[in-house]
Amino acid sequence: MKKVILSALAIFAFMLSGCVRDEPTAPVIPPPPAPSEPVKINELYSRGEVTNPDWVELYNSGASAVDISGYKIYDSGGQSGSKPKKEIPAGTNLAAGEYYVIVVDDTLDSGFGLSSSGEKIWVEKTNGAVIDSIEFPALGIDSSYARQPDGSAVWTILHPTTRGVTNGGSAASDPLVLNEIFSRGADPDFDWIEIYNPNTVALSLAGYKIYDGGGNLGTKPKFEFPADAIIPAGGYYVLTVDTQDAWGFGIGSGGDEVWLENGSGVVIDNQIVPAMPVTTTSYCRIPDGGTTWQISSTITKGSSNLP
Repeated sequence: MKKVILSALAIFAFMLSGCVRDEPTAPVIPPPPAPSEPVKINELYSRGEVTNPDWVELYNSGASAVDISGYKIYDSGGQSGSKPKKEIPAGTNLAAGEYYVIVVDDTLDSGFGLSSSGEKIWVEKTNGAVIDSIEFPALGIDSSYARQPDGSAVWTILHPTTRGVTNGGSAASDPLVLNEIFSRGADPDFDWIEIYNPNTVALSLAGYKIYDGGGNLGTKPKFEFPADAIIPAGGYYVLTVDTQDAWGFGIGSGGDEVWLENGSGVVIDNQIVPAMPVTTTSYCRIPDGGTTWQISSTITKGSSNLP
């Protein structure tokens, strides 16, 4: 009788165990991906000299402003700890789609020159997290290394540079040209020369030079454009040349000749200027950037030329 009861209990226990279901294993939920950092190295220039030192451009590819105060940028010296990292000043805010250019080759302890033969640079946030780095190649005197388009993963050598403005979708295809010349200057409207950009992207004039016979012969310095000079796409840049500086020159009202050279020292345009009959005339291309020059009775400084 005991054997029968034990057997029944065993069968009951077996049936009961068959009714118990295993609890399902909770799925492993991966952590969300880290948000993409909007601030990126966007362009750099490594062939600087005294008047136009090496620089790095940062770009905010995000949809909102970023406070980049305290961010640091550095080369191998800062990366190894053999010198301080260069810190971006307090109060520096980078709006969405905006550029920030920092000169790195200065006289501060944190200053560093970008190697003309190529090297690697880094940028980090205030917490020390590296948010971008790039190893760049050897560059020409008037070339930079840049993302194209801005903030993309594609890097290319740009000629000429586009400091502080968009890198565009493609490099400039046409050279800048002399577009209008005024030689009858007097205080306060001194002699000036207008440059025209026929390209669809803005360009930097850093390293470009303009001069008359003195600069061409080497008897005086050539007039160099400011390092931060930008000429917009399809736009104009007017430079007053008759200044008190050593490189300043007046354009002869009885006739003269001027030259424009790029950052590599290559002359990209020059023009013989005839005598200007009266103070209300200029010598200009019509239309802008065209091959025909004429004396115009309508001075159009910084705007489209007219007869």
